[in-house]
Amino acid sequence: MKIHFEHKSTVFEFERRPMPEGRFRALCTLILSVIGGAVLLGLVHMLGVWGLVWPVGTLAMYGIYKIIQSV
Repeated sequence: MKIHFEHKSTVFEFERRPMPEGRFRALCTLILSVIGGAVLLGLVHMLGVWGLVWPVGTLAMYGIYKIIQSV
């Protein structure tokens, strides 16, 4: 990856190898988990116990659907 930036008479160039794919995927998964956890905590804060029951029930139903679909 190469970044080239010019401003008036100043030139800034920066070159770096990209992040390995495995590390990038792990970082994206971690960020997605943090965002999902924050949303779930927000739901629990706003709705109480029902904010936890509905997402867990939805995930369970989706899992059952995928199991039935694979058979």
